[in-house]
Parts: sequence; C-alpha cells; structure tokens
Amino acid sequence: MRLSSFPNDRQLDMMDCGPATLKMIAKYYGKFYSLQYLRDKCGISKEGVSFLDISHAAEEIGLRTHSIKCTVEDLVLKVPLPAIIHWNNSHFVIVYKVNNIKTIAREKRDDDLPIDATIYVSDPARGHVKYNVKEFSEKWIKGDSKKGVLMALEPQAEFYQKEANEKIERKKTFENFLSYFTLYKKSFINLFIVMLLVTILQGFLPFISKAVIDVGIQTQDIDFVNIVLIANISIVLSVLLSNLVRDWIMLHITARVNVALISDYLIKLMRLPITFFENKMAGDILQRAQDHERIRSFLMDNSLNMIFSTLTFLVFAVIMFIYNSVIFYIFLAGSIIYIIWVMAFMRLRKKLDWQYFDLVSKNQSYWVETINSIQDIKINNYEKKKRWKWEDIQARLYKVNIKVLSVTNTQNLGAQFIDSMKNLFITFYCAKAVISGEITFGVMISTQFIIGMLNAPVIQFIQFIISFQFAKTSFLRLNEIHQLEDEHENVGSNDADLPQNKSLSLNNVFFQYNPNGRVVLSGIRLIIPEGKVTAIVGDSGSGKSTLLKLLLRLYKPSHGDIMIGNMNINNINLRQWRDKCGAVMQDGKIFNDTIMNNIVLDDEKIDYTRLRVALDAANIAQEIEQLPLGYHTMMGEQGRGLSGGQKQRLLIARALYKDPEYLFFDEATNSLDSINEQKIVDALDNVFKDKTVIVVAHRLSTIRKADQIVVMQNGMVVEIGTHENLVSRNGRYNQLVQSQLHISLTETM
Repeated sequence: MRLSSFPNDRQLDMMDCGPATLKMIAKYYGKFYSLQYLRDKCGISKEGVSFLDISHAAEEIGLRTHSIKCTVEDLVLKVPLPAIIHWNNSHFVIVYKVNNIKTIAREKRDDDLPIDATIYVSDPARGHVKYNVKEFSEKWIKGDSKKGVLMALEPQAEFYQKEANEKIERKKTFENFLSYFTLYKKSFINLFIVMLLVTILQGFLPFISKAVIDVGIQTQDIDFVNIVLIANISIVLSVLLSNLVRDWIMLHITARVNVALISDYLIKLMRLPITFFENKMAGDILQRAQDHERIRSFLMDNSLNMIFSTLTFLVFAVIMFIYNSVIFYIFLAGSIIYIIWVMAFMRLRKKLDWQYFDLVSKNQSYWVETINSIQDIKINNYEKKKRWKWEDIQARLYKVNIKVLSVTNTQNLGAQFIDSMKNLFITFYCAKAVISGEITFGVMISTQFIIGMLNAPVIQFIQFIISFQFAKTSFLRLNEIHQLEDEHENVGSNDADLPQNKSLSLNNVFFQYNPNGRVVLSGIRLIIPEGKVTAIVGDSGSGKSTLLKLLLRLYKPSHGDIMIGNMNINNINLRQWRDKCGAVMQDGKIFNDTIMNNIVLDDEKIDYTRLRVALDAANIAQEIEQLPLGYHTMMGEQGRGLSGGQKQRLLIARALYKDPEYLFFDEATNSLDSINEQKIVDALDNVFKDKTVIVVAHRLSTIRKADQIVVMQNGMVVEIGTHENLVSRNGRYNQLVQSQLHISLTETM
C-alpha cells in the first residue's frame, strides 16, 4: 500500500475528526457517505464525539466495532488495521499500516519498544503522516498506563447492502454470507493458486509410478529409478509444504470469519425488541449461534475443499480417460450409483436435523433455567423431579440419535458396498487387460492410484451435499431472526429537538402481548405533567409495570398514541429517548463487573460530582467504601455477594447517575427495610426537583407526597388525584389504603 493510497478526508471544523475518520474507514471498504450524514449518525455536539458515539454510527452503517486498550506492541502485532485511535486525548486519527518491523521479543517490557517501526496515520487534520514508535507513543499513550485506546472496525455482512437514507432489506441471503469473505480476496487468490499447484504436482505421480514399473524395472536401470525416486520425493515434499500454506491461510480466514458471524448475530439480537426475548427460549437463541458455525463450516471447509476436489477430479479424470476410457466409464457409472444412493437419504436426514435442533434447544434452556433457579429447586426439594425432566429430554435425544445413527449406518453400508463393487470391477478389468496385453502392468498400478485420487472428490462431493443441506436448514432458522423488525425501525432515526412542553400524555392506549391475547391495558387516557411526581398504584396484574414499559418504549402500544407535548414519542430517536430516561425495574440486573462500572456503565468520562449525588441519594456510599476494594470490587453474576436491598440501591444509584429528565421507578424500594426506605425517600425529594418522575409502588407510604396518584384496576385507570383527594372520595384508592393499614395493624399486634 502506498503512503497516499489510504483515503484521507479533512475535517471541516474542530469537532469533525470522529465522523471524518468514520468516513475514511467506510471509503476504504468501498462505501461513500457524506460528512453531514455521519455527523448526524454520531450525534455530534459542541463537545465533539466519543468512541461510543462513533461505535453507534459505525454499526448503523454496517461496520462492526471493538474498542480496546492495548500497548504499541499489541497494535503492531495483533490489531487488525485500519483502526481509529484517540490521539493526544482530544483527537481521532486512523492507523492504517505498520512497516519495517523486524522482531519484537514477547518477553520485552512494554516500554522496550522497537525503534525501527514506521506507523502510518491518516489524520483528518494533517493528512497522511508517518511516525516512528517513540513519536507515536508520546501522542497516543498518556500517563503511566503504557496503553492507549483504539477502536478496530470491520464490515459486517450487510455493510455492502446498506445504503444511506434507504430502508434495508432484512432477509439474509447466501450473498450476505459470501460478503463476509470479500475482505479476503487476496487470500483466496493465493489459496486457489496453492490448490492448483498441489493438483498439478499430484498429476505427475501416476506417470512417475508408470515410469518406474514400465521403464526402470523392466530395463533394470537403477540410475533411472533413483532419479524418479528423487523426483517423487520432491513432489511429495512440495505437496506437503503447499498443504501447510493452504492450512495456514484457511486457519487465518476461518478464525476471523467465525468471530464476525457470531458478532453480527449478537449485534442483531441487541437490536431486537424486548418482546422477542420474552417469547423465545434461551436455548433456542443459543442454539442458533451453532447454526452460524454450520454455515461457516460449509462456506469455509466444504465449499473450498469442493473447489480443490473438483480441480483434482478434472485433472485425474482426463488422465484416466487418456489411459483407458473403459475404466473411466466403469468408475463414472459406479460413482453415479453411489451418489444416487446417498442422496436418497437426504430428506429423512433433514427431518431428523429439525428434531435434533428442537431437543438440543430445550436441553440448553433446561440448563440455563436450572442454574438460575437452583435456590428455589433446593428450597422446595425439587431436585429429583427436575432431574427427571432432564432425563426425559435425554431419552428423546437418544431416540433421535439412534434414528440418525441407523440412517447413517444404512447409508454408509450401502455406499461402501457400491464403492467396493465399483473398485472390484475396475481391478478385474485391469487384470484381464494386462493379461491380454491391452495395458501394461505399470498402467494398472497407476490406474489404482488414479482411482484413489478420483474417489476422494466423489466422497467430498457427498460431504458437500450433506453440509449444504445442514447449512440450508441453519440458514432458514437464522433468517427467522434476521427477518424480524429491529427495535428502532419505523421510529425516528435522528435526534429531534423536544418540544418545550415535555409532559407525557397517553391517548386511548390499548396494549396486548399478541393480537389474539387478552387486553392488558384498555383505553388509557392519562397526562403525566412535566417536572412533577406521578405515582401509579393498583393490584398485582392491573397493568402498572406494563404501562411503565410502554413509556420506556420497551413495548409498542397496540392502539393509541403516546405523546410528549404535541409530538408523537415515536418520532424521537430511541437511543435519544432512553438517554433522557433513568429507570429502576422490578427485575433490574447487576452485571458481572465492578461496582463502579455497574453504576456508570459505559460512561467514558466519569462525573464524580454526579456519582456522589447518586450514591448519597441511594444511601449506599458508606457500605461500598467499607469494602476492601471499594468501588472496584467485582460483583458476581447477577450481583452475587449483595443483599436484595443493596442490589436495589445500586440500581437506584445507576438510574440517578444518568441525571435524566425522566425517572421511572417500578417497586424501586420494595426490597428495602423501613429505615433505608425512609432515608432514600427523603433523599429523593431533592433529586426529584424539576424532573418528571413516574413511580409504581405497592407501599402507599412511599407515594403519599406525589403530585398525582393514578389508580389502576384490570388494565384501566379508575381514579386520578392527590392522596387527600382520593381518600376523601372513598373509592378504590381508599380501599387500598385501608387494606394496607389493616395489614400494618395486624403485624404490630
């Protein structure tokens, strides 16, 4: 690559470096986007953009991203280029090439860097620039960390199908999957050359065998035999080395493609609405990751081997036809019968494959459910019944495996019989031809070698057909996922200016989980005033949490509209809306990460003032700071190591740290003792000022001060008012109050 061959686009103002680098990367991979379009995708502001903003924009146009911290040595040896790096803590540039690397000892210290490396940079402010390692390190690495931040980007399969401002067809085709390999055109050309070379070299072997027998042995010329032997050894070594090169190229491409396939599947899953995960078994989702492996195996292993086998078959078929056309026709007839026999079992194999997928999905779901529910299993002595359910799945899997084994054995035995008979006919024909003088003994020996070389492609063809069927079945299952509508489709794609009036209103909203299911919310008409606290109360199952999820846009209304001021909420970019929302849900999760990362999540520049306010309001700072590692304490999976109350307070701190305009609390204090609850309620009074707050609560004591209380029953709003107003009406709210007072009095007696 010439120094000037990598694209370079200049930034138009100080904050354009992020979108400009993304434009260059897209151009490098063959797509052209305007700088303004990428600005909009990045959500550029006066502060510029972050790696997270660039990542969102990159994935919107079909580029896969991976942000890491690494040393210069890792950048040189391991990171796929081009990559965007954070330069001087205030700028983004692209590293696209590294030259003149001799050796870098693995055991060297990170600061013992090779001074003969040249690193090529495409800078949107300065153009094409090159640095030695010392100059590069000074600008990239700050402080004593010895590591800098970068983002590697590669095209997803759909990158070449995406067009700016156009709706993208979601259906996956084999063209989509083949596009994973467009990055490796040169590698495939090299691979084809190597495979062609191997085939040509192997084509000499039968002629060498014939020469040894018909010339060397018959003339008893030892020198000739030695020369032929050396030639044979040279060809075998050349074939061996060529195969090593082929395997290395295959390994390199396979590893990269495999990661890309699974990464794109995960990206697609992340884009799907919450209802998809509520309606799918975990095992079903996990098993589809194995489907990607099948498709990769078909494209990388079977398809490429089929190309190699086709070359081999053509070369040796021509040689066989030249040697003896009758033997060739016997081989061809036997091979056709062999293929027909194997193909006869394909439909049955397809049926069994679907059954196997279903049972393996259930088996994986069983393990996920068992591990997540082990506490309840033990408390209720449910171990034996749970094990029996697993054994039932295993018994059904065993039956399917027996059927698969029976079909495979029948298929293989018949195929072996046909293959043996074919080879037997050829051997007897050759023997008679030698006796009658039609061919020499050398030709007979060479024929056996050629038949062996021809048999391998036929077997490979059968494997290709079987693999194709499996890949096609997996492909259909994956299409089911890729055809689903993304969560952000048919909603605002760009950030919008919110109206001055930010009150939320629901206009005749209905909701049901599926068209034929029961109506969960019915005719909801409600105004949630800006800057006020609205509390939602009601019996379990009355629709409170569902209403909250509609406002968070986790669900879409089946009928009716949700408005913010005079704007439909669907016209607001989904990410923009959720950035303005902080939520604590009943089933909120703690991630397997540090306490700090659980609170700030993906915030690159932690605001410690906001963090302190959030921790104080959640009344958890003191407990965290008493831990040996403080905020850097690692949490176990699902927050293992924290009490229920601590988890809930950590979730409250997470929501408050965002400093959102809208706060949603779904039973946010139901796991807290009365003392902690009162402290948090008092602290939240200050946090709630000038924010629009929606609180779902069973404990009425926590929402008495709410500006508005909404009472729900059977999916409908039955009362709205303040605490005093609703109590005086002696309606449903008053019944709930009296019921809780009765429970409290009973507990104190």
